[in-house]
Amino acid sequence: MRTTVVSSALAVLFLAAAPLAGQGFFTNAQRAGMGGVSLRVDASLSRYNVAYRAVPPRTIQGGAKASIPIPFGLIQFFKDHPIGNLTNDPLFHPDSARFNPVELLNLILSPPLFIQVKEPPTPTNDVTFGIGKDLLQVDLGKAQTLIPAEPFGLAWSSRPITVEPDFHGVQVGVAMWLHNEVELQLGDSLLALLKDAHPARHQTLYNVLGNGLAEGGLAPSVGYSGRVYGNEDRSMYAGIGVHYYLGAAYGSSTGSGGFTTGDTIFAGANPVRPDLRATTSYSKWGNSLGHGVGVDAGVAWVAGPIVFGLGVNDIGATITWPDTRIDYQRYDTTTVSGSARGWVTDSTKLHAETKTKLPVSYLANVIYSLGSSTVGAEVLNNGRGATVHVGAEQRFGPIAVRGGIARDQRKKVEFGFGGGVRFGPFGFDLGFWTRSNALADQRAISMATSLAIY
Repeated sequence: MRTTVVSSALAVLFLAAAPLAGQGFFTNAQRAGMGGVSLRVDASLSRYNVAYRAVPPRTIQGGAKASIPIPFGLIQFFKDHPIGNLTNDPLFHPDSARFNPVELLNLILSPPLFIQVKEPPTPTNDVTFGIGKDLLQVDLGKAQTLIPAEPFGLAWSSRPITVEPDFHGVQVGVAMWLHNEVELQLGDSLLALLKDAHPARHQTLYNVLGNGLAEGGLAPSVGYSGRVYGNEDRSMYAGIGVHYYLGAAYGSSTGSGGFTTGDTIFAGANPVRPDLRATTSYSKWGNSLGHGVGVDAGVAWVAGPIVFGLGVNDIGATITWPDTRIDYQRYDTTTVSGSARGWVTDSTKLHAETKTKLPVSYLANVIYSLGSSTVGAEVLNNGRGATVHVGAEQRFGPIAVRGGIARDQRKKVEFGFGGGVRFGPFGFDLGFWTRSNALADQRAISMATSLAIY
């Protein structure tokens, strides 16, 4: 059972690679080597700017039609963690003495699709405890730097599958849409206990606040993109798309989990009192469909070697779920027949109407191409903060040299460099990039590899 769960989780992580690009994870070695910037008029731009669907894809010289990742990192990962032995693998086995939750969380934040040139530092399991009748103190040592003082989590809104054929500028089709959010924050008391090694206090709540949301479905769409001014050399393009969101399933939860100390830290059979409560709302598959309308809009300007674009997505996209169930739950420590009652539902609201809102995303970018040189910059905000990417490519015949710099959602500066070589209609690309999305202050370095088709 554990093997199936872990394998499924890994598959989900790899399928989520595209939306995670906005958070510093790239499957394209060319983009990785240029700090994440896109120097081609391709799907990575038209996803956020519908006007780019009308711009000729060969506007930028030397661009590849497609890039296919070569996942060398998976070979090493499954060599170290054989699929048939995942049940006993310490990485996924909390009962193992070698289990390290930080290492597992780093794996989730940075899926091992590519080779890790420099791994994020992983602290050891050495922890010092101070324990007495009226004392509890935890010193995590170097691992204290990994305790987040600010809210942390993952979120993305994506359309992993889109079928929208173009009929002379008019696009009609359907897209699968997904929206996921997870956010956690340590309460002030727990933060002081773990990060600053403060001793536990009497009658104090130590908790973690959290909220999560997952929803998805299909979105029939209609749109138009085309040239509204100019000629092939100097043109203005515009595009608009309207999506009617049909929600298949939805679930969200907001809660707090922790414990409250007593008058004496360790006194009696139950020195602490669990304090768990949550408000959960969901609409299962088969209930009334969620529904809502969202609009994409964008413009693009092409003037000789310069391409500039501005796109906005999911304007006004509020999903109404007409048939949701809301449960108000808590953990009840009252004993019945010698055991705690556990989770109880205080109240339930049936057939409630719930509204969710898809995050509005923005993309502004510019590309300048002259001869064998191409430079570009872009700013992307997908609802959880802006990322900035600046990069360049210099070609010497069949050889390309690349470099770039970026600022991620946490306002940390990252770097990329790499290159590639072309063999007729094919090419091989190599890209290195630093990343700080692991639980560590130091940067890790990954090496991406991909096959280009021209």
